[in-house]
Amino acid sequence: MNDKSLLAAIIAATVSTSLLATGTTTVSAADTQTQEASAKTAEQPASKSAEKDLVKVSKDALMVMRSVQGARFAIFEGQPDEARKNVDAAVTEVASTIRDANQFAVDTKAPARKDDTYVPYDAALTMADTFVPTDENMKHVAKANEHLHKGEKKEALETLKLGKVDVAITAGLMPVKFAQQHISDAARLLGEGKYYEANLALKAIDDAVVIETIAVDATPKPKQ
Repeated sequence: MNDKSLLAAIIAATVSTSLLATGTTTVSAADTQTQEASAKTAEQPASKSAEKDLVKVSKDALMVMRSVQGARFAIFEGQPDEARKNVDAAVTEVASTIRDANQFAVDTKAPARKDDTYVPYDAALTMADTFVPTDENMKHVAKANEHLHKGEKKEALETLKLGKVDVAITAGLMPVKFAQQHISDAARLLGEGKYYEANLALKAIDDAVVIETIAVDATPKPKQ
């Protein structure tokens, strides 16, 4: 594995624990241990200053998208009962997303649907294509790896920035009102045995997702 692949692997390994700490997300046992280690350093000034830089991700919105995609797959596979199960779950999940939307909503730079609320449901660290490994920046990568081993996610990001290793956050944003309407439509259409039309209603949710890249040191603008 070359140096650039190594850095990519480090970044990929920290996605769920480094970006989602300020929101709610599906947490594995390893994530829980990392979050507990991070909590011990929460009062440190560096952690406080970095907290605002992280994208808040909604677990409910993430579950909506998983249920939508699960329902579409079930329709394709000729499993109507499974499709209904996933859509019923999405109905509950999107209602929860809307109730908590103000905690997570951000303004999107891309063309947005008027009067809707965009909630991040996924996030990942991405590395600039222009990255060229050097002895100096790889020292920072190694130091960042030490921080990650201790669960010090924000410190790892700060170390990468000090080493001029350009990273950014790529977030998927879901329009919650649009999603709720189309999930409701899909539930009705499935009940009528209109599977093709139900799939189109669910596909519209996938198509409405906005993908945005946010600088690690930029605070996402709250939805007004």
